[in-house]
Amino acid sequence: MISDARERALPRYSTQSVEDYLVYLKHLALYRFASRYVTRKRVLDLGCGEGYGSDALAHTAHWVVAADRDVETLMRARQKYTRANLAFVLCDAQALPFRAASFGMAVSFEVIEHIPNVQRYLEEIKRVSVGTGIALVSTPNRVLRLLPFQKPWNRFHLREYDARGFTRVLGAVFPRVELCGLTATPAILEIEKRRVRQNPLVAYPKMLAQILLPQRVYEWLKAQRARNQSRRTKRDGALDVTRFTIDDFRMVEDELKECINWLAICKPD
Repeated sequence: MISDARERALPRYSTQSVEDYLVYLKHLALYRFASRYVTRKRVLDLGCGEGYGSDALAHTAHWVVAADRDVETLMRARQKYTRANLAFVLCDAQALPFRAASFGMAVSFEVIEHIPNVQRYLEEIKRVSVGTGIALVSTPNRVLRLLPFQKPWNRFHLREYDARGFTRVLGAVFPRVELCGLTATPAILEIEKRRVRQNPLVAYPKMLAQILLPQRVYEWLKAQRARNQSRRTKRDGALDVTRFTIDDFRMVEDELKECINWLAICKPD
């Protein structure tokens, strides 16, 4: 699913900064929202990553299949989460190894932005879901993260979506799409904006460099910048997590522009 195992939301014990921990809490909030739909159902968690979200769903679901394409990540998850109703499966999101109508619902959080063939990925989710099953799909809010015409600065993201674009691509496969947004307290929103918002005096020259420089040179410079940014984050973002909890996040249906993530409830009819 996710094109590089380094782009993961890791549990609390693995986080290196407040920013990392808030990304982890954000994922937990998405899974908490999903938990209201999974009771006594067979659930597909497509792009399960480290598996903590799949384990949370298995509290109330009849059966959870947690799927990802990274072998090492799945091995860690399988060793840590051992519920009898939870299975970890290695597979490609664009070619699922499941029969049609295998699941009562599907969740796929922070995956669509990594997928080369989005149409095929969504069609596969729909194919393996029962006729009445919903799919919950989330992705970062492009409006919060990118300037007009800017490509994703996250090197693992092939694309990012505004509300209209996200609804349109989902609506090409699912007849009904209801869009929500994940937001948080003002303190968390401020930290997230500092983490993701771009300075136009820096971002647009980078776009020009991407066009003019040889690909290998540009990718090397980009990787160097990412390493430097990671060092600064670890140095400056002391891990004081006591002031933040999952309850600091909430789902809203209006005023979506400033939301951290889009969350779509996709229905077959």
